[in-house]
Amino acid sequence: MLKSKIDIKEKVLLDETVGEDIGYDLGVSMVKAFYDQTGEGNAQFVGKNILNKLLEQPGCIGISIYNAINEKGEKTFVLVGLDKENNPILETSIVTPEGLLNTQKGIVADRSKGEHGWFAL
Repeated sequence: MLKSKIDIKEKVLLDETVGEDIGYDLGVSMVKAFYDQTGEGNAQFVGKNILNKLLEQPGCIGISIYNAINEKGEKTFVLVGLDKENNPILETSIVTPEGLLNTQKGIVADRSKGEHGWFAL
């Protein structure tokens, strides 16, 4: 088979440039369209401290946000940092206070607190 007859798709990697300011009007329109289509109208608040911790992991280019159900059966999100190969950052290298190279677990985030977690729009 000739190469020109084969549909070859290369994996397109995400990078730190993904995302843009879409403005209030388009944002509201998109949220309303989702609600109209699904009947779901909730949002999740994530504080900047955990977002900064995720983004400050070595090699982190952005965050993947997964829909999830917590231990109580409630809707939530799980956030994980991605590296430049779009792999989740599940382990990072660290230098201990003694100057030794070691590893630690990467951050997998959730745990909104109280009334500021899921809320109705």
